[in-house]
Amino acid sequence: MRGAGWLLWGTCLVPLFLLSKGYATVGVSPFYVMDVVAVFALLATLHMWGPQVFAERRLRWFRAVAVGLAVMTGQAVYRGVAAGYPDAFKGVILGLYPLLGWFAATWVLTRPVEEAVRLRWVLYVPTIGVGAELVLGSPLPAAARGLYLAIAGAFSVQMRHLGNSRLLLWTLAGAALMTAIASKRGPLLAVVAAMAATALASRSSRRRTTRLPVLSWSLATLGVIAVLGFSLSGESVSDMPVVGGLAARVSHSHDPNSEAGANVELRMGMWQEALRVVQEEPLLGAGAGRPIDVIGHGEHLNAPRAGPHNSFIGYIYYLGWPAGIAMALLVVATLRRTWRARHHLAAASWFGATVGVAVTACTNVAFETTYIGLPSWLVLACAYALVGVPQGQEADDGSPPTAATSRRVPKGRFAAGTGRPQHTTPAVPARS
Repeated sequence: MRGAGWLLWGTCLVPLFLLSKGYATVGVSPFYVMDVVAVFALLATLHMWGPQVFAERRLRWFRAVAVGLAVMTGQAVYRGVAAGYPDAFKGVILGLYPLLGWFAATWVLTRPVEEAVRLRWVLYVPTIGVGAELVLGSPLPAAARGLYLAIAGAFSVQMRHLGNSRLLLWTLAGAALMTAIASKRGPLLAVVAAMAATALASRSSRRRTTRLPVLSWSLATLGVIAVLGFSLSGESVSDMPVVGGLAARVSHSHDPNSEAGANVELRMGMWQEALRVVQEEPLLGAGAGRPIDVIGHGEHLNAPRAGPHNSFIGYIYYLGWPAGIAMALLVVATLRRTWRARHHLAAASWFGATVGVAVTACTNVAFETTYIGLPSWLVLACAYALVGVPQGQEADDGSPPTAATSRRVPKGRFAAGTGRPQHTTPAVPARS
């Protein structure tokens, strides 16, 4: 059954990273094949994580927030269905995915780190999905692509510190392809923020970091030379390969008559309207599925089934201020926990992945959709639980990290949270 659990989770996540919305929306709302596979993965391993589900100390506050969001979602869905809002049943995922994240993180904590490390090949799939999108010519949500690459990017920095640059270069190639296909600011920002946050957390830790390989510096140098050469040629910045469309969108962000400027105005209008409407029911929210009607330039700017394009405001809008505040505080607490444990490479990567999730949630309908919501909550749950960081070595007191045990790690096995064989020594402060 142990292998069945990993197989089912792979069946859930690999097609998602490859096909995104095309896989996540297979089924009848709110019952999708992806969700069914995730539930079966949890049921297949229930005997492993079930006894620990309420006892796991690392998930204590996450557990409380997940249960609270599930309760608030129940009443929001009921009110949305009663009011006849479109796709009110789809709002179930606002409370379902936090529970799935809680259960999945509890299960992962019961497994040896080696099992998860063997599945690191899954992180190569998001870039393959971008390539498939380019070949097939079937555009998929750029925000989802950005999130998947952000998660892979965060862990690629960790693998680079362990001497393996393949995933880092592979993810950078995927980000370049994504930018060339869809010149969107938000998805690329999520990728860059996740990788930069991971690098910052690693560099801020009390250990020496490994320098980037010569190949990476060579690529960066060639990129700078290419940009300077193109600029001196007198061509328009919008004609630059790969990043030309993105540069054009950024340069027109303040023009209300451009698409980029209209999108900024649309989001600001939706956020203001959502916060205004929720004042009618500040504790319970507007109800699942309630559309936001924003009018600008004399016409309706928002699709009738779209949310406020900010998941933090979305939770406030649909479920009420208490639920929205709890969700935001949970993200902040996850960032704090992973930052304080950043002396472990796994925690630094979880910090970066959480930053990528937060950036995606700030400008998109993220947690309210299946293809972004499920991986986002899985990341938050595993990051909050500090998966891969040995128990008792979180350095919550701010003290220097120590090797907490004198027991040697068997040869060929992985020390938790590092992804490479190591030997530990009696507890001593780490060198600064």
